[in-house]
Amino acid sequence: MNHTIAIDLGGTIIKIGLLINGDLVDRKEIVAQSTFGLKSQLPELERVVDQLLASNQVQKESILGIGFSFAGLVDSVENRILSTNQKYDDGPDTDLVGWALEKWNWPLFAMNDARMALLGEWQHGSGQRCADLVMVTLGTGIGSAVLIGGELLIGKHFQAGNLGGHFVVNHHGTVCTCGNIGCVEAEASTWRLPSLLKEHPEFDQSSIKNEEVLDFKALFHHAGNNDRVAKDVLDYCLSAWAAGIITMIHAFDPEMIILSGGIMKSSEVILPALQEKVNQLAWTPWGKVKLVEAKFPDSAALYGADYLVRTAMNSKKITT
Repeated sequence: MNHTIAIDLGGTIIKIGLLINGDLVDRKEIVAQSTFGLKSQLPELERVVDQLLASNQVQKESILGIGFSFAGLVDSVENRILSTNQKYDDGPDTDLVGWALEKWNWPLFAMNDARMALLGEWQHGSGQRCADLVMVTLGTGIGSAVLIGGELLIGKHFQAGNLGGHFVVNHHGTVCTCGNIGCVEAEASTWRLPSLLKEHPEFDQSSIKNEEVLDFKALFHHAGNNDRVAKDVLDYCLSAWAAGIITMIHAFDPEMIILSGGIMKSSEVILPALQEKVNQLAWTPWGKVKLVEAKFPDSAALYGADYLVRTAMNSKKITT
């Protein structure tokens, strides 16, 4: 039994992987239907998992278990979803452990997606040989996860280290989807960007106003062409991200920050700008916190899911 199944349930794309001895040997992607709930998505997940087994000639008896990554708060002891944020709203009422047992007789281990990605980068990617890490994901929302002394920061209510995107960086700012005001996510995330641009007093005179989709790809393109509105908004986002990251540095004392997420496709601009701000403004008398890009931005959670399953199963062997 040296195989695992990894499922990374994103808001727009679901990734399903087959791993053997920690190597990702096959993967599939399907379009998420998050607004319709999680239960309605399970039959499609079953179909893809069975397809992976068949196409790789793997018997279900050789699977150690499923690692399940979810973009929300997750009870990683009972392996159940605790809270969602406008995605898969029936998640807390979905018995994932029972589903995996009934369908395949496999154990299932669930975890928040940022924590899962952090495990993957720690074991296989940019965080190797570093025991004190913070993962920050920049995308539709902003997520975080924390590793201290080689142990994930979890907390009594399973949200410690996960809410870095909801650290307040502007207490007179925008109302966030979480209900708070001026979170990093509410100031500089993909969902906030269109209104951030349109609120600029010179938006109607800018080149970016002609874009059909006001996303970060467009923002970086027009900023690179010296569009003033795009440059101003990009500077604002960089400042908001830096403020959030510096707060995480002060809170969690990491040696390294790993940055991932769709926005990091423009890492050649983001990394140097954020590193400069961190070097200038973070209070770290011992030295400088290193900012790095994730090695596996598209599959870290799949590697993390494999590590979670193996660790959990080894722990069960030791205690039983």
